[in-house]
Amino acid sequence: MLIYDLANPQELLGFVRNIPFSQFTLDQFLPVETLNDIEYRFTRSDLIDQEIAPYRAWDAEAAIGSRQGLSRIMGEIPPISKKIRLGEEQRLRLRSLQIGGDTTDLVNQIFDDSALMTRSVQGRIEVARGRALYDGKFVVNENGFVQTLDFEVPGGNRVVPGTLWSDTVNAKPVDDLRAWVDAYVAVNGFKPGYALVSTPIVTNLLKNAEIRTLSATIAGTPGLVTRSALDATLVEFELPPLVVYDAFVQSGGSRVRVVPSGHLVFLPPPDQGLGSTFMGITAEALELAGAGQITTQQAPGIISVVDKTFDPVSLWTKVAAVAIPVIANPRMLLI
Repeated sequence: MLIYDLANPQELLGFVRNIPFSQFTLDQFLPVETLNDIEYRFTRSDLIDQEIAPYRAWDAEAAIGSRQGLSRIMGEIPPISKKIRLGEEQRLRLRSLQIGGDTTDLVNQIFDDSALMTRSVQGRIEVARGRALYDGKFVVNENGFVQTLDFEVPGGNRVVPGTLWSDTVNAKPVDDLRAWVDAYVAVNGFKPGYALVSTPIVTNLLKNAEIRTLSATIAGTPGLVTRSALDATLVEFELPPLVVYDAFVQSGGSRVRVVPSGHLVFLPPPDQGLGSTFMGITAEALELAGAGQITTQQAPGIISVVDKTFDPVSLWTKVAAVAIPVIANPRMLLI
């Protein structure tokens, strides 16, 4: 029996690519873009807009336009993978022989392990997205792989509040947000679409004296505003809506946040291209495609494979990807 016959590669492929991880949502801002390659390429624009066209006299020559300053960025997409040994393989195989060759339990365990490893790989990619959005960089120094890619967020797009919002008495978050929106518009020509925040930030805003005063009614000033009242205040001042993100992953034996709890990031509206998460072709996918287990068109993206070693005899389930998040338009981030 070919080891790949234990679990249909096509079924495994569809399975790992469609597992919903509801807490990992940063791909809505850096959507996945698959490539038939292991290198990424993107174009960064150095100018905001084309100069407006001038009027001219009849029969006069049209003004000559200039092309936007463009930077072509390219690099290699790094691999990421994790595998797990099926420690119960011998017992499961023995049981399959006892019940007439039924390998259902073994196959189910392979799919369960694929789900575990997929979460591990997707979690690491999500951490990379978070670092890109909250720090403007892709930084890796692990397992002998070292790479730093600075997306060059302008210095003016890194701001701090006049008073930390944890000081709920003296902080002026509405004033801060209005100033930051003005700064964002000055650089991009449009308002931010979202403000990505954590629950602790929202909690501070609900307690904030300025917010409570703005939410006051004839009945008086509330001691704590509701989330709906906070959202209404932001709408009233034409500020971007808050998107709460609180995902955690396991790292170094501890539960850690994907992104820091004390940061806020302005993100562009959906119709503006902030960046992508490039996913290329893994070596594992090339092997499967070469063996006719999957098609060439299916090769790009995350993939799960089953492998066997004989010293000692072991069955391994591995999930692999070649992935990197990139910020193509760093002006659209305000951190």
